[in-house]
Amino acid sequence: MSKQVGMSRNISLDYLNKTIEFMEIEDDFEKIRENLREYIGLYIDDNTNIRKTANILSNIWLEDDKENRKIKDYAREVAKSSNSNLRLVAHWCMILITYKVFEDIASVIGKLEYMQIEITSKLIREKMTDMWGERPTLIHAIPKNIRTMRDTSVLETVKQGVYKVKKHRVDDERAIILIVATLIHLKDKLYLSFDELIDDSLMFPFDYSIDVGVLEESNMFSFDRFGGELAISLKENFK
Repeated sequence: MSKQVGMSRNISLDYLNKTIEFMEIEDDFEKIRENLREYIGLYIDDNTNIRKTANILSNIWLEDDKENRKIKDYAREVAKSSNSNLRLVAHWCMILITYKVFEDIASVIGKLEYMQIEITSKLIREKMTDMWGERPTLIHAIPKNIRTMRDTSVLETVKQGVYKVKKHRVDDERAIILIVATLIHLKDKLYLSFDELIDDSLMFPFDYSIDVGVLEESNMFSFDRFGGELAISLKENFK
């Protein structure tokens, strides 16, 4: 079965934050969706685009499944913070968990940055079509996802079609816990090493360090050692 693109509209930080605001004052998710459609309609005229944008925001913050419910519940609590960097981490992690296309584009950009290769729309498109195939829906979605990264201030435009990463320093313990939980959730591994959690390309926008003591106190993780290397996994009740 081919992978679903799904995220075919760019999502602004304003829309993401407004979703959180609605969640803080309303428990009924259907009412939140209605509020989102009304709010988005102030900026977008086309009903189809309003619906698609609201659906993407709903999928990110209002929908979950048994595999990601615990992490999304934790992120919903984290996102209530007034700290803008903390909210950005929460938005980023939830988009990664919700949309595989966004995850893969983030991985491409993070690897390009690590290798100090110029980040261009052309190179991102080439690497994504290598992974996903030459699909019209993908070609349409790639610039929308890049625009989302620009609108959430993790990418800056150098010139047309060329970007650089905008780093955000993250110190809040809740953000670190969410980053670690998200990475472990997304990787098809039983556990991740400490080094893998620090340097993963998916978290390219963030400059952070990990305190094992903080992870232990969160009661979300299990710890083992293999060959002297610390291995971290999500506890069964958080998978």
